[in-house]
Amino acid sequence: MEGNKTVSFVLGGLHFEFDQEKQEKNLEKHGISFRAAARVFFDENYIEAYDEEHSVDEDRYDVIGDASVAGGTGGRTVIGNVESFAGDVRDILYVVYTERIVKETDGVEIDVIRLISARLANDFERGLYYGKI
Repeated sequence: MEGNKTVSFVLGGLHFEFDQEKQEKNLEKHGISFRAAARVFFDENYIEAYDEEHSVDEDRYDVIGDASVAGGTGGRTVIGNVESFAGDVRDILYVVYTERIVKETDGVEIDVIRLISARLANDFERGLYYGKI
């Protein structure tokens, strides 16, 4: 895909990547950067489901998690820089991702989480997260 820029970063030892153009669209639509969304992967209570409907070309997964686990207040350690976030950083997010194996220049293969979309969780998803549904 000519013109697309892949952005890679490491957060808390996990490797992430995203398409810069897709992030810009996500920021316009949902107000959440992918760097902020990556924080849900550090929530020990996050919920993950295989997205069968959208897994035609690649396996996709949906995650509902608390973005404040990797930062915020209350003595928690901040990991990563939140460049943009609509709402409270302690809010529950719904994140779509896929996993890829990427070969580094030295030939070492690493697991990479490719972020596809991120938004604030809706009421139903929050209910799932908090165990009310």
